[in-house]
Amino acid sequence: MTQVHFTLKSEEIQSIIEYSVKDDVSKNILTTVFNQLMENQRTEYIQAKEYE
Repeated sequence: MTQVHFTLKSEEIQSIIEYSVKDDVSKNILTTVFNQLMENQRTEYIQAKEYE
């Protein structure tokens, strides 16, 4: 399966969400999704186990 890798700064992500999404519900959903993705990437990068 092909994977796409790209790097964005969190400020860029926040700016994209702020200016591209018009309603608050969608902003909250996207913010939650990106936060979870960043959390998962951080955990994978430091190779932490659950509750570590």
